[in-house]
Amino acid sequence: MRYGIIGAMPVEIEKIKNTMTIERTTDHHGLTFYEGSVEGRQIVLTTCGVGKVNAAHTTLLLIDKFGVDKVINVGVAGGIKPDIHVKDVVIGTSTTTFDVGPDIMGRYFPFCSNYQYDPEIIEAAKAACESITDRSWKYVTAPTITGDMFVTDSGLKARFLGGTDAYCNDMEAQAMAQIAFIYKVPIANIRSISDNADDEATATYKENEAAAAEVAATVLLETLKRLPA
Repeated sequence: MRYGIIGAMPVEIEKIKNTMTIERTTDHHGLTFYEGSVEGRQIVLTTCGVGKVNAAHTTLLLIDKFGVDKVINVGVAGGIKPDIHVKDVVIGTSTTTFDVGPDIMGRYFPFCSNYQYDPEIIEAAKAACESITDRSWKYVTAPTITGDMFVTDSGLKARFLGGTDAYCNDMEAQAMAQIAFIYKVPIANIRSISDNADDEATATYKENEAAAAEVAATVLLETLKRLPA
């Protein structure tokens, strides 16, 4: 089994990269891919940059060029619900978009408006969180939502995100899931909250980005231990 691990930014994969045994480094179209292992699990680790186009492109490379069996997106995200706080973890159950209407997505190829995440990885991630007994954060399993916008306005948050059942918003996951769906590759999403997608989001994000990224990476590493080698 070979797992493709994607973070949008270097800070989101730093702990994983420092933990893994790197056997090969490859550059494709300006992206660097690290092939190696963690806890006996074969992984290909990379960053995609921010936004849905970058995320889709990188996911396709992982599937097409590196032949990964499953994809896991790891990183930080903005919290939506009032009971989710900075450094809490959201294990995604599904993903859709807020900047392209789900109804529109469902009417056109690939005719899916809501992408489901891999149950095996979800269960492994839950067990991973439970195993971290000294954590100062909580975790939830819940839908996530994606848009090409870093939400920093409470009014926009209420307009675009308030009526959804998603617990966090990001700028990449739905695009990754769409490519994985087309190629029939299971995918998962593990995110830690860096901000609340509100008027204070920019300052909160800068203050908590690294800490939230480390939490997400810690959960990812523990999750890998509980997945088939």
